[in-house]
Amino acid sequence: MTMPHPAEPHSRRPSALLARLSRPETLVLLLPALLKLLLHLAGARGYGLNGDELYYLACSDHLDWGYVDHPPLSILLLHFDRMLLGDSVVAIRFLPAVAGALTVVCTGLLARRLGAGLYGQLLAMICVLAAPVYLALDHMFSMNAFDVLFWSAALLVFVRILDGEHPRSWVWLGLIIGIAFENKISILFLALGLAVGILLTKKRALLMGPYPWVGAGLAVLLILPNILWQVQNDWPTLEFIRNALTKKMVHFALPEFLRQQLVLMNPFSAPVWLGGLASLFFLPALRRFRALAWCYLVVCGVIVYQGGKPYYLAPIYPVFFAAGAFAAGRWITVRWGRILLASFLIAGGVLLAPLGMPLLPVETFISYSSAIGIRHSSGELHAEGRLPDFYATMFGWERLATVVDSVYRTLPPEDRARCGIFCQNYMQAGSVDFYGRPKGLPQAICGHNSYWYWGTHGCTGEVLIVLGGNVAGWKELFAEVNERARFTDEYVQPMHNNIPIFVVRKPLQPLGPMWLKAKNFI
Repeated sequence: MTMPHPAEPHSRRPSALLARLSRPETLVLLLPALLKLLLHLAGARGYGLNGDELYYLACSDHLDWGYVDHPPLSILLLHFDRMLLGDSVVAIRFLPAVAGALTVVCTGLLARRLGAGLYGQLLAMICVLAAPVYLALDHMFSMNAFDVLFWSAALLVFVRILDGEHPRSWVWLGLIIGIAFENKISILFLALGLAVGILLTKKRALLMGPYPWVGAGLAVLLILPNILWQVQNDWPTLEFIRNALTKKMVHFALPEFLRQQLVLMNPFSAPVWLGGLASLFFLPALRRFRALAWCYLVVCGVIVYQGGKPYYLAPIYPVFFAAGAFAAGRWITVRWGRILLASFLIAGGVLLAPLGMPLLPVETFISYSSAIGIRHSSGELHAEGRLPDFYATMFGWERLATVVDSVYRTLPPEDRARCGIFCQNYMQAGSVDFYGRPKGLPQAICGHNSYWYWGTHGCTGEVLIVLGGNVAGWKELFAEVNERARFTDEYVQPMHNNIPIFVVRKPLQPLGPMWLKAKNFI
């Protein structure tokens, strides 16, 4: 008698897995996501690290339950990413690339849940791939790439709830919203929109029973650590938001805000998401999901009213791409029409891709941007230079640290031993900390946002290298002021260009009182 080989059942598992992965319904999700991931990894080096990334890197060296301008989750992820992968540009930008790929998968799943076939699912994912704003957000490390993913995941769970999923899905929704808050507080816009949306439709009956409230309680529990940090530190994020709204950010009127949406999401894709919004309101097959359409109006209205930047609305669009793709799949039934629409979206994505990722040499990009006549607004009041802010803040930082190091090396050894480096903003400070650490520069001190909490690192103020300002201003604080160098770069933002670098000595008052005045939450 021949006994069966004990490993025989297991030998079928790899082939079964390959069979599942090769199914059309699986490939239609995985292949666009893989393309997204490879695109971002291949283009990760771009023009260089963004000034905001340098700040987040500094934050990852100071783990806490909160920061002045963002919650802690993305910084914790960056900390572990650096531990595992190191500090190369590709390593730093690996996680946002993964988040972008997962957002593509979520979009396909949204389309599938709304009833779209394989073509509709693929069309929705093409829209995400072709949107300049998602290329930009997923290109660099920030909380924004994870924010889009969390919104997409929350919308997917909400769609399942509206479609009759077991009420325990409310708990999953609360879990996602609570975790998402610890990444970026703008998830509260979505939570408000979902709440109002469901109350304005017959689906409000789904709020009966314990599960929605269990989900809400779980979200509050997950939010609590950052709230306690805010209380202990006198609500710095509220101060940051107030200053940003009144002193930094452009307040867009509704028509201009909506025009920016067309640019950010790719004008070629506008028929899809606008069709999706209309379909959620009026198409009988999508009537049960109408709360999503009300959600869009609420979230858009709140962001415009409170003066938010146009890209703040970007995380909501995957579900409208999905709804529009479902409608397109129903209305366009001939093969050539479907191919034509998909080709139109792909062509638009290729044409506008340099707006979202640094794919072109810088001078070529400047010529390209001028030729197509499209330029993203920074959403802020400061002047822009030859490049839009997103790209301008990728230039100059390593060279700035080199210029500061050259000044530091001119100091006598006894001065270097007690010297501090004071920076005007967190981008300058981040460049000194990241690029200056291998050179042996002391840690930067700065009053901008969370840098202010990290203090002066024992610096007495007797000898400082200071970036920016002017001689007259520094002479009000120090007896000796000498300009030693000047940083210039044709591509950086004007406010970061032509920076004088001083060596100052003999403070006219203790550093403590000066440090209290240095706080700048904006």
